[in-house]
Amino acid sequence: MSGLWLVPQLALAGLSEGFNYIAQIEFYYKQFPENMRSIAGSSFFAGLALSSYVSGFLVTLVHRVTTGSKTGDWLDDDLNKGKLDCFYYVIAGLGIVNFGYFLLCAKWYRYKNGADSTAEMATKHIV
Repeated sequence: MSGLWLVPQLALAGLSEGFNYIAQIEFYYKQFPENMRSIAGSSFFAGLALSSYVSGFLVTLVHRVTTGSKTGDWLDDDLNKGKLDCFYYVIAGLGIVNFGYFLLCAKWYRYKNGADSTAEMATKHIV
């Protein structure tokens, strides 16, 4: 199996992270109080650092759990021996759980200006 199979998903992940960073910082600046905007920026970068540690922990955990299994290490140095697809299924499962958590938070969130949601804000501007 060629390592070039990873290019599309890594390119898509890079693009999505770039757009997410911009939107997240803009959201923080609009929703945080005026005197807490520097804390908003620092919490964003602290979250990035924490997510890097969690990613490293996840890779270490998968190595430790799958090294002694019958199928072998999922993240082996040789892509032909490894089970990289299983690792991506775990990542996809975590992404689905994260999306569900996001939907819950988005439903309960109240914007700073008091509007209930972006859909209601859009209908108010149209009417």
